[in-house]
Amino acid sequence: MYNFFGRLGYERTRAGYHPVEFLGDQYQGYFTCDGYQAYHSLPERITVTGCMAHARRRFDESLTVLKKDFTKEQLKETTAYQAMERIGMFYKIEEMIRDKSPEERYEERQKQAKPLLEAFFEWLHTLEDAVDRSSKIGEAVLYTLNQETYLKRYLEDGHLSIDNLAAERALKNFAIGRRSWLFAKSIRGAQASATVYSITETALLNGLKPYNYLTYVMEKMKELGAFPAKEEMLELLPWSSNLPDDCRSKLKK
Repeated sequence: MYNFFGRLGYERTRAGYHPVEFLGDQYQGYFTCDGYQAYHSLPERITVTGCMAHARRRFDESLTVLKKDFTKEQLKETTAYQAMERIGMFYKIEEMIRDKSPEERYEERQKQAKPLLEAFFEWLHTLEDAVDRSSKIGEAVLYTLNQETYLKRYLEDGHLSIDNLAAERALKNFAIGRRSWLFAKSIRGAQASATVYSITETALLNGLKPYNYLTYVMEKMKELGAFPAKEEMLELLPWSSNLPDDCRSKLKK
């Protein structure tokens, strides 16, 4: 059983040292991201894994351009379409093994996904010198080949995801809100906003209704006083089994 935790942060730049500071000096493990080069030069204790969704997105953009001039049958013969079909197989496997244990996911990926992934990259390598590098499909092929090492790493550990869409989903509500309020008045304000969103997104990840949960926590904090015991605080965390049913969403998570 795992406790899901979403933490958002704010920085003024995309410098490569920010993830290191965010994760902390003691962190040893995986870091899933897109192909942004600054994030691929992290300390050895942090292993970078790639995001298949970002690779897929580039082939999809190429396919969108081709749809203007190609029939459905012609599209099926294009590199973009065939790449999308191959990547789709990886996601079908992930869907089938979603509810399995990390150990079982690892075994299934080794048996099912690894051969397909190896064949996918062998195929892309045959296209490397044939595509127009300035075209959408050229960009997609080269981007994916440049990320080959990182895109294969999800096979190494059943705890890993094939992409970082979970993180993107956690940021979605923040992005929607930003369209309304546009700016934070100060850096401290932006950081405070990230903290609030960390709490609400963690609530969502654990199947809670954020408004009900926050209301309950604030009411309980008034009862606990200024110096609550650690045990009392643990009872208020989003994964606590003692939270009232009113805080829980009826939607399956």
